Formats: sequence, structure tokens, C-alpha cells
Amino acid sequence: MNKRIIITGGNSRFGQELKKSFSGKNIIYTTRKDLNILNIKSIEKCLEKHKPKYLIHLASLSRPMIIHEKDIGSSIDANIIGTANIVKKCFESNIKLIYFSTNYVYPGDKGNYRENDALKPVNNYAWSKLGGEASVKLYENSLILRLSMTEFPFVHDKAFKDAKNNFLYRKDVIRILPKLLDEKGIINIGSNKSESIYSFAKKTQPNVKPISVKSVKNFPVNSSVNINKLQKVLKNKNRKNFSKMTNSKSDFSKIIYPAGPSVTQLEREIIDDMMRFGWDNYDYVEKFEKEFANYHERKFCLMTPSCTMAIYLSLKALNIKKDDEIIVPDVTWTATVSPIVELGAKPIFVDVNKNDWCINTEKIIEKISKKTKAIFAVDLFGNMPNMEKLKIISKKHKILLLEDSAEALGSQLNGVKAGKFGDVSFHSFHRTKTITSGEGGVLLTDNKKLFLKAKLYRDLGRSEKNSYIAEVASLKFMPSNIQAAMAYGQFKRLKELLSIKRNIFNEYKKNLSKIEVHFNTDNKNVKNGLWATVIYFDKKYKVNIPKLIRFLEKKKIYSREFFRPLSSQPGYKNFTSNKIAKQNKISYSLFKNTLVLPSHYNLNKHDIQKVCSYIIKFVNI
Repeated sequence: MNKRIIITGGNSRFGQELKKSFSGKNIIYTTRKDLNILNIKSIEKCLEKHKPKYLIHLASLSRPMIIHEKDIGSSIDANIIGTANIVKKCFESNIKLIYFSTNYVYPGDKGNYRENDALKPVNNYAWSKLGGEASVKLYENSLILRLSMTEFPFVHDKAFKDAKNNFLYRKDVIRILPKLLDEKGIINIGSNKSESIYSFAKKTQPNVKPISVKSVKNFPVNSSVNINKLQKVLKNKNRKNFSKMTNSKSDFSKIIYPAGPSVTQLEREIIDDMMRFGWDNYDYVEKFEKEFANYHERKFCLMTPSCTMAIYLSLKALNIKKDDEIIVPDVTWTATVSPIVELGAKPIFVDVNKNDWCINTEKIIEKISKKTKAIFAVDLFGNMPNMEKLKIISKKHKILLLEDSAEALGSQLNGVKAGKFGDVSFHSFHRTKTITSGEGGVLLTDNKKLFLKAKLYRDLGRSEKNSYIAEVASLKFMPSNIQAAMAYGQFKRLKELLSIKRNIFNEYKKNLSKIEVHFNTDNKNVKNGLWATVIYFDKKYKVNIPKLIRFLEKKKIYSREFFRPLSSQPGYKNFTSNKIAKQNKISYSLFKNTLVLPSHYNLNKHDIQKVCSYIIKFVNI
């Protein structure tokens, strides 16, 4: 018989991670909209609809920790009253309840706490969780998990050198959770090693700084837990029983995503500062613009809500008009070219080079006409085109050189950073990029006149002398201060983030050395920022990229296709011809033989080995 599981707090941090690998048709994740723990009717309706045999209660209030001191009402509602409501309804329907508590319910002075040791929380958060435990303990068909659990990698930029714990990562808790569902009572969950939090943090966050626990109030000195009971349970359990129970093909392995950010306590603290002091100014926008310009040795930087908007503003400030022509590579993301079309100008698609995937300088010359206003060079996947030759061509024909560096933050050509070469250059801070503000972008230039004009357009055409006067009619392209705060925090970690990307790239190269593939350009001339690792398969393999992508998806590995030539896409049919595929042979060939590998910041060596082993297996089929 199928036994359903309802999980409250599906949108919580742990719930989101649990969802990636703990899944199946009988596992239902709920949000506040589906099941409001403070509304009895809402709970009843959800339980009646799904009729679960188990309920895992994750919904709670945890961070920010200060809220449990400043707003005890919210703490009581979420962690005590909400939990009590869940207990009452589980009791009425005899639903097995698994409650996530914390090891902080113990006094935190000696460590190695057993489940039956005395309890005395040292802060309001732990008291609120203990309040929830009190109601759960009344219900016999329940399990309380006292967790010493944290995120991977360690998320804070500081760690206590004189406070101990025996943390277990979330992913490890997720692996053992299925084996615990039929247990009752209380079980401590942690690792088998008690150590200082600083020592633990250093393993995954090398730049973490040591601080003393004495510098904060109400934090336990040693909250490590004894896990003898947990080890005994795990020794006697068999995961197969749970797989049968769910009657689904649940896979408890990690889902490998194509991209994603790395966010630490540093960004959170900067955003918190903005939240407290930055609503009536654009301080972080201006601070980020200044430091980002300095990094690229540019005079001016203008931040926008997206890179696409930065390109649009530049073209508008450059007075690009209807029927003007701009030469672009056929292989790029639509955001490079769509602003050209939006302004009524015409993109002229040129083939790319086989070795670096960037615009072919030889092909450019034959495309230049009296209508040509600019050449758009794209630093595709961190690769760099022949910038010196592009400069010579643009100077000779008196046309502009635009540089799309959206994928090349940290890339360098002969020691010069990507973003320095164009008359105007652009970077992106999309959620998938090297640094992110969710969405966001900048334009970089040394041309003061262009910068001031683009800034005027960005800021709704308002006068700097009197912001209530519109000098020109314009839309608004101003980023928020909170967006800039995130970008600023990420930028502060750029060296670290580039190092992570390079490690991922090197692991892929090592693990794919058995087959013939061409990677992103990275040599003595071009130091690649390696935003994403990309491989071009030797044609002898006759790899069907769509089939390979589907094959990997079945293994919970999500890669993505290379950029389709824009000349092949419906949105650009008015700017192409039937002969374009023959003219731009390399662009079309690259798309058919190239794969963008998963490049998420959370990838580890094991993940990359797994990806590579399946790719090699597919190639050799």
C-alpha cells in the first residue's frame, strides 16, 4: 500500500534542498498557501486532500536569529503554536509526525549530550523549538530529531574558535532521513566528530575568520550531541523498505544543476546594512560602480537592472537609428542583439572561429558597408577574440567597437581584463553568472560624453541639478540599491569565486582526458574567467547533443545546449537568408557538437567525476 508523506515548509532552506533529492509521487511539499500551520482549517483541508501516513514538520522561524529576541510573538506563533496545531491534527488522524528540532535545546556547556540529558536553552530560538517539542512529546506516534546541522559549504565569513559542535551537513541528513521515519521518541543527529566551529568551517570556507564566542550573547560553548542512538538505528535499517513504501523511483542522489550562485554571510551582512540604512540613497550603486570601473581600469561604469538594458542604453546614447547596421557574431545570446533590433537597426550576422568561438575578423571586412556603425565582439564563454585586429578594423573604417563581456568576468587577454577593450563594454550579473545580483548589468567606457548621456537616459531623463525636471523623455533603467548591495558583496569575493570556477574547469579536463574534446580557450595569452565549462566533441564521435542532454537528465544531471546561431531563430528571420547556414558553417557546426557542462558553484570532485563518467559512457555506446 502506498504511504504518503506531507512535508511542511517546502520553501524553507532545508525544504528546498530536500526537494532536490527526496522526491516521488507520494512525497508532497507544501507551502504556507497549501498548509498554513496557524490556521486549523487550512491544516485539516490539506490533510484531508492528501491523506498522508507521515508528516515531516519543517515549517518554522529560524533566521534571522535576532527576530526571536525582538519579536517573540512571531517566534511563539511559528515554532510553538504552529507546531501544536500540527500535533493536534496528526493525533486526530493518527499521522506519524517527524519534528525537526535543534541541538541548541541542551545547556551547551559540556557537549556530548544524550537524548535524556537535562534541557536548558541559552537563547530564545532554542526555547521556541523546545516549546514545539513539548507539544510533540505529548503525541506517542512522533519522532523528535535534535539536529546539529548546517549548510554546505559553511556560509558565514566568521566562525567561533572557542565554541564546539559536531555539525552534519544538510545533504548528509537528507541521506539518512528515510531510515528514521518509522522511529519514535527523540534522536540526536550530528557527525561523529566534535570540533571547534572555526576548524569545521575552514574545511569548506578557507577565508573564514576566527572570532570568540565571548563576542556574542547567548550562544552555547559546546552543543555537540552524542549520536550512539542514531548509529544503532542506522546499523539496523535498510533503505529498501522505504523505497517500497513510496512505490516510486525515488533517487536520493544529489541533483546536479547547470548553474547557480555562491552566497555567503558576507553578502547577507552587506544586504542587511543596505536594508537598515540604504532605502533613501543609492550608496551601494555608486560604490559598486566606482570599484568595478577601477577593477577594469575604466573611467566610467554605469549599473543597470540587466546587461540587456546596458546595451540598449549605450546604443541609444550612441544615436543608433533605424536601418543602421551593426556586425555581430552569429553565435551569442539573444540579449546581445535584441537591443539592436529594438532600436530599428539591423544586425549583420558573421561566422565565428572554430578555435575560440568568437567573431571571425576576416569575415567582418566583407560585411562592412556605408551603413555599418559598429562591430559587436562577444567574449563567448570567457574566450577572447583578436581584439587588436578588431581595433584596427574599427579605427580604419571609423566604426565603434562594442564588447559584450557578459560571460567573461575575470578573463584576460595578454594581461588586459575583458571589459577594457570596447569603446563601450558590458558585463552581466544574471543569476547564472560569475557574480550575481539576481539580475543586473553594467556598461563600461572611457567616453565621458557617452557615459553622461547614457546616465541621463537611465535616470528617467531627469536633470542632475533638479531631479523634478525632465531634460529628455526617457524610460527608467535605474537598478535598486539592494540589487547593487548584492553585486557589491559578490564582487568582494571575486578572487575566491574565480578560483572555484577554475577548479571546476580543471576537474573536468582531468576527468575527460580519455576522450577527444576541446574546452574553452585557456592558455598563456587568454586567461579564461571560466564562467561555465564547455566541451566541443571531435566529430568522429558523432555525438547527438540533444540525446546526450536527455541521457544526463535521466541521471539527474542538467547540462545545456550551446548557443544556437541567431540566424536560425524565428526572432531574427527578417535579418537572414537561406544561404546563411552555408556562409556561417562553423556557427552551425559548433551548435551540433558542443555541450555546456554543469558549472554550479556547489559542484564537488565526486559530482564532476559522475558527470564525466556518464559522458564517457554515452560517447562509447
